[in-house]
Amino acid sequence: MIRKIKLKKGFYPISISEIAKLSKSCEKWGYGNKDTCKYVAETIIEGIEIKYPDLEIREDLFDELVEATHDYNSGKLIKETDLLLPIKK
Repeated sequence: MIRKIKLKKGFYPISISEIAKLSKSCEKWGYGNKDTCKYVAETIIEGIEIKYPDLEIREDLFDELVEATHDYNSGKLIKETDLLLPIKK
């Protein structure tokens, strides 16, 4: 439901809880912060491409997701915060 609302408002259907879940998996695997950030960004983008094949992926979305993951891992973003990454810039 929240994903559809975000899409209608022009934002990617990405949540902090998704970043948190993927980050925790990387923590279990022993990934460092840099590898975790890249893995999370790649996995989320792949998921969007599969679930929403007609949705345009901005060139800088990967970098924004890496930054958001880094912020989450460092405590700057909390799970209750809403992540709003616009589809169009």
